[in-house]
Amino acid sequence: MAEGTPTSAPSVAGKEGEDALAEDFLNVIDGSVQDCHGEVRVVLASQQELQKALHRLGGEVQKVFQRLPRTEMTKTTSKIPVLRRRCQRLGVKVKEIQDRLARISVIAEQIPSQPAASS
Repeated sequence: MAEGTPTSAPSVAGKEGEDALAEDFLNVIDGSVQDCHGEVRVVLASQQELQKALHRLGGEVQKVFQRLPRTEMTKTTSKIPVLRRRCQRLGVKVKEIQDRLARISVIAEQIPSQPAASS
C-alpha cells in the first residue's frame, strides 16, 4: 500500500477510541435526557395540581353564586344599564357645554378690544 492512502479497515486502537468516545457522548446525552425527563415530570405534576386547584376554585365560585339570593344579584345587576345611560347623558351634556364654550370663545375673539377709559 502507498503511504497517505487510507485503509479500508480502521485500526484496532482507532476503533476502540471511537467506541470510547461514542460511549462517553452517549453517557453525557443520556444524563441530560434523564435530567430533562425529570424536570418534565415535575412540570407535569405542577400543571396537574394547578388544573385541580382551578377546578376546585371554579366549583367554589359556582357554589357561592348558587348561595347568593337571586333578588340581591338582580337588584345589583339591574342598576348597570341605568348607570350606563346616565353616563351617556352626562357625556352628551359635557359635549354640549364644550360646544357652547367654543362658540363663546369664537365670539369673544371677534369683539374688538376697547381701550380703558381714562377718568
